[in-house]
Amino acid sequence: MTSKKYYFHDKSQNIISEDQLIGENIDAIECFLTDYQLEKLHTIERVYILKKTFLGIFKKRLYLYLSEDTIYKYAIQKT
Repeated sequence: MTSKKYYFHDKSQNIISEDQLIGENIDAIECFLTDYQLEKLHTIERVYILKKTFLGIFKKRLYLYLSEDTIYKYAIQKT
């Protein structure tokens, strides 16, 4: 079974998939993440809430790990 792949779009309907995030500059892709709540802002990590379920208790989060404003790793986790 393959896991669901996430796609993000900007206001001009340009689309980027989750596997295209690696190697991108965070400033270049922030326009794709404006629909999601920013939960944590740090120089080496950013956390976005992708989805809330069951009255907001359970959340699906996108973790972006940065090195000099370039994404080198990401993770999508349910918590």
